[in-house]
Parts: sequence; structure tokens; C-alpha cells
Amino acid sequence: MDLSRRKALALGGGMGAAALAAWWMKPVADPDAAAAPSLEDVFPRRFGDWRADTGAEMFVRPSRQQGRHLGVYDQVLERTYVDADGDRVMLVAAQGSEQSAGLQLHRPEVCYPGNGFKIAQLQHVSLSVGGRMLPGTQVHAVMPMRSEPVTYWTVLGGEVVADGAAFRWRQLKFGLRRRLLDGMLVRLSSIDPDPRRAYALHARFANALAAALPPAARAKVMGG
Repeated sequence: MDLSRRKALALGGGMGAAALAAWWMKPVADPDAAAAPSLEDVFPRRFGDWRADTGAEMFVRPSRQQGRHLGVYDQVLERTYVDADGDRVMLVAAQGSEQSAGLQLHRPEVCYPGNGFKIAQLQHVSLSVGGRMLPGTQVHAVMPMRSEPVTYWTVLGGEVVADGAAFRWRQLKFGLRRRLLDGMLVRLSSIDPDPRRAYALHARFANALAAALPPAARAKVMGG
């Protein structure tokens, strides 16, 4: 065998090995995550003192259509809830079955400025929800004539992650095991010039929601 042929065979073998390695290292999505139930069924329309404002829902697409429209998620649910005192909380839940490095959940401190808001305050907090502590984030987004305090948390592969760095580390750890994790971002917000009062309202809402969810749904929405 001449030298040029040996080089060609060696090159072809190397390319084949590289292709095989790439195939082997390609992450595999969790089939159970892809078959996630509709967010419209996961989040009850009525619980505790809260009920969904059906008038506000007239302008919102169903969760699966909204998710496909945004192109990042499988589903996005948008609802406004109101209680007996007239307090209102806007809920946004976004679920994606394949949260790879190129398909990350959008965080309010990133997407709100893209819509004309300024971030007046951002703090990482421990949220007391359903008798346990969840790592979350509170963001005070403001623009002329609108003050919108936001509380949110992110679940990745059944575990609540504290921030973007923890999110990426968990992605990487499971990516090395060839697993793509499903993710969910749950965002609560309200229109209020007083962030402290708004965050207290969000906490009351989140605790009422936790009490209303069955265990399987609670684990999906608030971690296991």
C-alpha cells in the first residue's frame, strides 16, 4: 500500500471516529418531558381566594400555540388572577422539553429591558413556598407610568436552580451524561409602585397555588 493511500485511509478512519463520537455525545431528551401535560391543565383556574380573569384571557393564545409562536418553548401560559379584594397577579409559565445550551429559558432581567423597561432592582432571594424554601429572583422593572415588580423561579430537570450560573452548570453536568433536561420558568408580577407590597402579594399567591397543586404537578412547577 502506498503512502498516499495509507494517509487517505487514516483520514477517513479519523473522520468516521469523530462522527461516531459526535453521535454518541449528542444529548438525548427525556421522553417523559416531551409528553408534558398542558400548562392550562397544570395550573388551576380557581384556587384559594384566586380565580383566573376570563376577560384578560380573551387576548391570549392557548399555551401550546403561544410556545410555538415564541419558538423557544413547547408551551407558554399567560393568565391574570384576581382575588376577592381585587388584587391582581399576572402569571406566566414557560415550559421547554429540551433545555439545551442554545435553548435557554428567557429571564425577566433580560427580556424586560428588550421591551423598554429599566431594571431598578434585582435580588436573589429564598422564597418560602409550600413549607419549603425555593431559590428565586425578584426584579423591579420600571418604565414611564408603569412599575412592575416581578418574582420568578426556574425549574430544570425537576430541581429549582438559583440563577443563570446554576442553570448552566446543571445543563453541563447532565449534558455530559447525554441528557437534555426539561425546564420551566414561573413568573409572577403585578402593577404596583411599592415593590415590597407586591412581593408580599406574590408570596401569598404562590403559597395558595402550592396548596392547590397535587404532588406531581407541584414537583413540576416548584421542584421535587
